[in-house]
Amino acid sequence: MNDLLTFNAVSAWTAFGAQDYSGLERHGNQIYNYFVHNPGELLKLDKPLLIGKVFQVCLGFQEPDEDIQEVRAENAFLCFSQALESNKTNVHDEASARLMMLLIRDQKHLISKVGQACRNEHANPYGFLDMFDDGLPMDMPMATNTKMLFTAYYIYDGILDKTNVSGEFVNVGERSAYENVKRHIIDNCDQLSSTASERKIELGGIVFNKICDRLRKDISLYSDSM
Repeated sequence: MNDLLTFNAVSAWTAFGAQDYSGLERHGNQIYNYFVHNPGELLKLDKPLLIGKVFQVCLGFQEPDEDIQEVRAENAFLCFSQALESNKTNVHDEASARLMMLLIRDQKHLISKVGQACRNEHANPYGFLDMFDDGLPMDMPMATNTKMLFTAYYIYDGILDKTNVSGEFVNVGERSAYENVKRHIIDNCDQLSSTASERKIELGGIVFNKICDRLRKDISLYSDSM
């Protein structure tokens, strides 16, 4: 990351911690605009967790343009998925927790992309039976929001230190939001007793990989078109 991008990211996150939302918006918009013009840089970040956090907290703004919110959510997801590769437990676990929040609390900004990621691109759009051929396992839930629930469950299962992960949130509101999301995921997955817990995790992993693949492909296509 270049110095200006790092400066804006650190400044935005500092502003969020200080409840300086005008500063967060100003620096957050600088980050948003940077990646609009340099989308390929999203695939080679050295601080993906920090950049993802800025995109995520900016979802809290009253933004009339839903396209902007969707880009923020997708960019945050892509950043957090890269942070999962960290060998630092605290980084891996915070990224996991924030992915869970994106999939559940911020679901409306991601649901269309998840649906797109799970469709079979090679199916005949005019064939009746092909409408149901998404290339996914037969026991994959049809509803996109249930797919996202299973994906969040898969991510929760991968958290290394479940006892202390909420401590990674220095903001009380975010910590509370994470705890609410965690309870939602566990309670709703428990209610879907027709599918074993292990299978829910497996299906969630399939969807997670499809989302990541779709987002990376989108970034590559967008970069090539510039």
